[in-house]
Amino acid sequence: MSVYLWSFLAFGSTLLGAGVLLVRHEWSKSNIWRILAFASGVLLGASFIHILPEASSLDARLSGLGVLTAFLLIFAIEGYTMIHSCSEFAEECPIHIVSWTAFGALTLHSLIDGLAIAVAFRQGSSLGEAVTVAVLVHKFTDGLTMTGLLTAAHYTKQKCLGIVALLALATPLGVVLFWPFAASISNSLMGWLFGFIAGIFFYVGASDILPRIHKVRDVYCLGSFAAGIILGGVRW
Repeated sequence: MSVYLWSFLAFGSTLLGAGVLLVRHEWSKSNIWRILAFASGVLLGASFIHILPEASSLDARLSGLGVLTAFLLIFAIEGYTMIHSCSEFAEECPIHIVSWTAFGALTLHSLIDGLAIAVAFRQGSSLGEAVTVAVLVHKFTDGLTMTGLLTAAHYTKQKCLGIVALLALATPLGVVLFWPFAASISNSLMGWLFGFIAGIFFYVGASDILPRIHKVRDVYCLGSFAAGIILGGVRW
């Protein structure tokens, strides 16, 4: 399957998440922690089993630096804006602020997802498919939770879908921008990039989601998390 087709599947996954929220709002809200637990497991499974070993084989030192760079970058951005919408939607607080700065951060996040798909497929179809599956699951939760924030801010359904579609387009755009240059990237830089991608997945999957899941104490969350790890870790 073409890398561009995979990227548009990510676009469709984001819109699917938005559609599920609009059609089944109460179901989505009551099951959000289980959905996030599954997505977290997929991200961590893909990172530990596929992405980080590939990064280390290319350049062990730079792959570690890539992980740390991702952690520091997202931590710094989250100090000023919302780069990951899941936690904002799932937390029980009366007011959610979705600023244009937040949309910019989320667009950057989606572009990085496109970068992840492009460089992963340059290393081989097996790695590319494993990374893309993780992105697909992650984009579904992004579409669901971002739509939840927009509806809470009293946006119309049409406007919600329009904004989410614009954010979703950043992922195939990232593939279009980075795919032509991915073949010319050196092994050392590729090691750093894979470490960077793994670091983002680690941060979102562990630092951002799992602490909040602990608050719920739902046995189904543990099952969803385990199922996600299995899916993310299988060899494609």
